[in-house]
Amino acid sequence: MYFRQEVLRMTGGILLFYVTYIIILLCSLLVMTACVWTGSLIMLHASGQGIIGILMWIAGAGILLSGIVQALFIALFLFNRHKTTVPYRTVITAKDQPVLFDFIHKLVQQTNTPAPRKVFLVPDVNAVVFHSPGGLGLFSDADKNLVIGLGMVNSLNISEFKMVLAHEFGHFTQRSMKLVLHVYTINKIIYNILYENRGWRDAIIWLSNKGMAAALISRGFLLIAASLHFLFRQMHDLINRQYMRLSREMEFNADDVAVAICGSDTAVSAMRRAEMSNTCFQQLLQKVITLAHQHRFIRNIYEAHSMLIKYQARQHSTPLDHQQLPQYNDDQFGTTVKSQVQFRDQWASHPTQEEREQRYLAANVPGLKIPQSAWTLFHDAETLQEEMSQQIYQVLTPEAKPGEWISADEFIREIADVHEQYAFPKEFNNYYDDRPFPEIPPGRLEPFTEEEQALHTLGTLYAKEHRQRIRHYFRDVQDAATLRAIISREIQVAHFTYQQQQYRSQEAAGILEELEEHIRRDQEWLRTHDLLAIRYHYTFALKQALEAATSLQEQYRHILTHQSRASRLDEIGGTITASIPAFYNNTHLPPSEVEQHLSVVRQEAAHLQQLLNELSNQQQISDSWEPELQEKVAHFVEQQHADLQQHTPAPELLETIYEVCAAVSDHYNNSIILIKRDFLYRCLDYSELSVAH
Repeated sequence: MYFRQEVLRMTGGILLFYVTYIIILLCSLLVMTACVWTGSLIMLHASGQGIIGILMWIAGAGILLSGIVQALFIALFLFNRHKTTVPYRTVITAKDQPVLFDFIHKLVQQTNTPAPRKVFLVPDVNAVVFHSPGGLGLFSDADKNLVIGLGMVNSLNISEFKMVLAHEFGHFTQRSMKLVLHVYTINKIIYNILYENRGWRDAIIWLSNKGMAAALISRGFLLIAASLHFLFRQMHDLINRQYMRLSREMEFNADDVAVAICGSDTAVSAMRRAEMSNTCFQQLLQKVITLAHQHRFIRNIYEAHSMLIKYQARQHSTPLDHQQLPQYNDDQFGTTVKSQVQFRDQWASHPTQEEREQRYLAANVPGLKIPQSAWTLFHDAETLQEEMSQQIYQVLTPEAKPGEWISADEFIREIADVHEQYAFPKEFNNYYDDRPFPEIPPGRLEPFTEEEQALHTLGTLYAKEHRQRIRHYFRDVQDAATLRAIISREIQVAHFTYQQQQYRSQEAAGILEELEEHIRRDQEWLRTHDLLAIRYHYTFALKQALEAATSLQEQYRHILTHQSRASRLDEIGGTITASIPAFYNNTHLPPSEVEQHLSVVRQEAAHLQQLLNELSNQQQISDSWEPELQEKVAHFVEQQHADLQQHTPAPELLETIYEVCAAVSDHYNNSIILIKRDFLYRCLDYSELSVAH
């Protein structure tokens, strides 16, 4: 019943758009007709009446032309042909892939759905269905097409691949898919009107340069355009709010079809493998772009993707099955700590993973598992992978040319080397990962008492459960910020859920008060525990020599100084970025405000120059800078800083300075990680491990 209600609402929204669109056109035609008729009458009555007649004839001609011009303007505003291109989409046939098409044909029979008209391959981790484009498809039974992402194939077995395709075929059974095509078409129309259609803008510019009268008319057209822009924005929001609600129900409906055929366990494993595969694929593409700029290419990106999936599984102690695919159980997949404050995002077209898994498991449908890789359904898979790899390079880095081909093994070795270079010792169980070293009290640290030495060990201080509590602490801090945004109406929602219970937005203040108390307790625990940890190593260092303990404490404070500088560097970059728009000519800011921005930028630039001078003189930091970055830093310190203090900066100069600041910050933070790593390895020398050896 709820699904039907959403379909009816969506249908009403679509009809409202089309009716509004037609009314605008009809009104424009009526205005044009009225102007042409009125202007023609005035011109006819003006004949033979001397000077008054001439004036009447000019007025009539003006009215007639105004009507025609406004109709042309509305036509330019509403109509603009824009061809959408898909960067890579390869069509395949049954002749190319007979086993795959036989698999699809059998699945079509199982789901009792129409067969896809065309099947396309794309590079990424995805599978979708879409209607054939074209105006006739909007009002007839348009052909449906299937898109299969090879990244998806790379990460699933045959049962899971069947689950993914069955989900998409579940969409084929939905008559509401026709509404999706309408929404897609409407969004293209509105986006084109709001952002891409320059025809009416060019017409106004041309008209405004044709005299005073024409300029006045162009101002009128600007008001019309502003009104239509406002109207279409409101229509866009209305239609998409309705569509997102419908889309969620369509996803649930398609899931029901797929789970009934493939089973609950297969559905859960398919979703988990696909999500982790997509994470690895995006990481791979970023690395591919970097390597391509170095003229180093991977011949088979999918071989590298498969090896990256296995590498990440090993890093997280995730077991592999006989086909070398990760087996994500609840423990391995549940390490991410997610926000406890949730609210339905009006722009979220898909349910959350948790919602879908709960429905899969609640259905409790048994299924047959076929463990072989989905690639066994494809003919000449390796050639297909290499061809798609070439298409990826052509789209992402069309200018780069191969200078060196590297193997997937070499690619993974480089990733492993970087990971090993920056990884903290495993004995700390990620205790210090992804957070700054905490502050410690001034003066000399207090060594452990005998009671504390008996109570605390390396294993108890850095137990795995402590890392999870730290993650929960930072999660709660973020949740508190979200609740404050709800209270201040920065996030406007009527309801939200906290710890899986629904609340009204007015109840956020009470929850925030309880959460802040919990945060204070965890903050105090973390401060106390962090101090215990550094005192533990200090105590072992002191047993060796006072100089060793003093040196260890000084090294720790040295890291705190680096962290403070890195934080200041980030602040400077943020301030400069925020000030850039003030120096564009079209900002129309008052001179006093521009001067205020200039004063802030100059002050921050002076601090930046000081920081860069300090970092340049520290070889441990500046030696990792590329020659190009060293040249940019030197140029800023020696010349650009002086120019900035003497002249009003161009936006391009500030953008260049920000780029320098961001690049130095990135390198600096990496250097700090290495300094922390060295410190933590030294701490292992001051622990019971060193005593045991």
